[in-house]
Amino acid sequence: MNLSRKTVSRVVITLLVAVPATLSPPDLSAQTNWREVRSIKLGRFRARVDVSSVHTVRLVSQLDTSYITSDAMGPDSLKAWQETLFSQLDKPSRTKYVLGNAVLVEPYAADSTTIGYAITVADTGGAARTVLTDKMGIEEFLDLLAKGVVAAQTLTDSELKRPGPITGKPISLAKSVNFVYPRTAKLAGLSGSALVQFVVDTSGRAKPESITCLEATYKDFADAATAVVKTMEFSPAELEGHKIEQLVQYPIDFKLNAILPIKPFEVPARRGRR
Repeated sequence: MNLSRKTVSRVVITLLVAVPATLSPPDLSAQTNWREVRSIKLGRFRARVDVSSVHTVRLVSQLDTSYITSDAMGPDSLKAWQETLFSQLDKPSRTKYVLGNAVLVEPYAADSTTIGYAITVADTGGAARTVLTDKMGIEEFLDLLAKGVVAAQTLTDSELKRPGPITGKPISLAKSVNFVYPRTAKLAGLSGSALVQFVVDTSGRAKPESITCLEATYKDFADAATAVVKTMEFSPAELEGHKIEQLVQYPIDFKLNAILPIKPFEVPARRGRR
């Protein structure tokens, strides 16, 4: 992606708890219909979130050929847990974030300045698996769960009873953007970057209260980046044809005499890749 900041080092995933290699893939037809919402891959570790015909959510995790399937979770409690943890990633207020019998997240000091996260997932029989990841990995995991919540709260009964994975449509830019290079930085011949985070609502606009600059080389770049976000128009993200809100991040490089294309960058898609 042209807007990407420098490529971030790969997420470190370490298997801590061994699980039997004989676990069978989950039976999607047992008791109720389950539809896949989204999946992610972090090295050998894979995770998938499903939504049921009774509007519950479950997490299916895989290492090679072994599987762990969590208990069914209510979307309201899952949303509250996910939002609390996401808001505290930089400054955790707890040593453990527990989601029923399904998920445990434990922040730890990876080094003197970096926070790491241990994610433990468990199944209905008590088997568990733990992986270590960095901030970008936990963001990707939390976004996975958030997509399951949105599906459970948005889709109708008949839509949830359909076979096959949930269909989705990503955010796209609806109109071209007029970008203004900061005058002071231009006169000084400065290049730099900024990373802006915000929520795009179902009308295709950034919610003003959600706009925040996470990083910036200089304040002028932070101001320019947040200003342009307020003018942007998007085609909202969709699930099964329903427009949904989406948290996105924009890493923007400011380079003199360069065209600055602006494209949506969903949280937590990793900087440096599509």
